[in-house]
Amino acid sequence: MLVEMNKLELFCFALLLILLCSCAPTPVTPPKTDELSAYTVDDLGTLLTNYAPAFVIENDQQPYNRIGTPLAQIGDDGKEVISVSPVQATLYTRIDSFTTDKGSFTNLLYRIHFEQIPGGLMPFYLGQGKNIGLLVIVTLDSRNRPLLYTSLHTCGCYLAFVPTSELPEDYFPANWNRARQEVYGEELPELLDYSASPPDTTKTLILLRDATHRVKDLWLSSPEALNQYHLLPIQTRPVEALEALPLENRTTSFYETSGPRSGYVKGSHKIMERLLMSWWALDWRIGEDKKLGKNTSDGILFYTSLKPWNRQESDLRDFARFLKFWGWNFSSQ
Repeated sequence: MLVEMNKLELFCFALLLILLCSCAPTPVTPPKTDELSAYTVDDLGTLLTNYAPAFVIENDQQPYNRIGTPLAQIGDDGKEVISVSPVQATLYTRIDSFTTDKGSFTNLLYRIHFEQIPGGLMPFYLGQGKNIGLLVIVTLDSRNRPLLYTSLHTCGCYLAFVPTSELPEDYFPANWNRARQEVYGEELPELLDYSASPPDTTKTLILLRDATHRVKDLWLSSPEALNQYHLLPIQTRPVEALEALPLENRTTSFYETSGPRSGYVKGSHKIMERLLMSWWALDWRIGEDKKLGKNTSDGILFYTSLKPWNRQESDLRDFARFLKFWGWNFSSQ
């Protein structure tokens, strides 16, 4: 009986830690600039670079908070080692498109990676692991006006939507709350308002939380206001470059290309999530970062709902179906 009670207490303690870690104070927008750094793209002039958000990060003294670049090396044992180096920041990009009965839309995809989410029992971070990634997708209409920001980690978790004032009213979910929204413990805006400045003269800033790399806030600012931050350079590369990392006299993929982990980021193992969530989510690899394919025939299933029966409908690779599943009315059908 004593053993059973200890197991129960351990389980309750773990759940309490998860709840405590998910609670976060309301951020100040914009936050205090003297404490933060911002990664911003300099080479403007293309659709991807013009709409690339600036990533504002907390506590950049810690290497795990810096946006990095995936690297491939040969370890001392002669085996391949994949890691994310915080020395150089890289923003991986791609342009996708989708069409519905309401029109044609363009997705600007931005992908970044970090060395790790640190932690153990104290501090406890559910997503503890290496080679962590974050996706930001900016959806444009046929006139290249930004309608919707979608953010999530590259494991498919912590999904958040932030619409803009350019999005027509009939596109919103029926139950959309017109107040700041709570997203897994973070408070995000209900709308990015372009009424004061048009999108082509405005920069979107995304604040990333210390250690967990969660999206903590989004807001609009003038490009000149970025000078208040400690600016850090970030290079841009096509997302396909992740499948051709230099390794001595050849290349290798950032993702596993065969076996049961095919499509998953090499070295991305989420022990805490596996222990606490895999058994009820029915996914042994829950929380592991993965490739996002261009369509449902490319890569592996990229589900965004933990309910097993919703996995196909919430697959990010079919963006029109994904939006419909989450209540956005980009299609009238």
